Amino acid sequence: MVTDVLKLCGFGIAAVILCVIVRQLKPESAVFVNIAAGLIITVAAVKILSPSVKAVSDLADSAGISGDFVEILLKALAISYITVLSSDCAKDAGEAALSTKLELAGRASIAVLSLPVFTQLAGIITNLLNG
Repeated sequence: MVTDVLKLCGFGIAAVILCVIVRQLKPESAVFVNIAAGLIITVAAVKILSPSVKAVSDLADSAGISGDFVEILLKALAISYITVLSSDCAKDAGEAALSTKLELAGRASIAVLSLPVFTQLAGIITNLLNG
């Protein structure tokens, strides 16, 4: 796993150098190099994280935690990573206003995704107070 991260960091550094060179030669193309490198790094990071997802699912099963909660947690985590990547790409392209809107959309998506958890939590609290 350490070697995977080292390779990924080496690729990232090479991508940064390539972006700097492309930005000097053809500035409008540097954004595309940046986005492509970001997507490659993201896919590699997901592959690195996949054993952790399995471990969290197994841990939740052994603790008796509903699989629905684990699914919501993992979806929220995925939304967070995708939102940050998209927002950073927008910032790199000089689109700060778009970046802010992407962050808002990500937060809103997580809030909607979390509604079932809050609903169940409110029910548990109501039962405890009434019981």
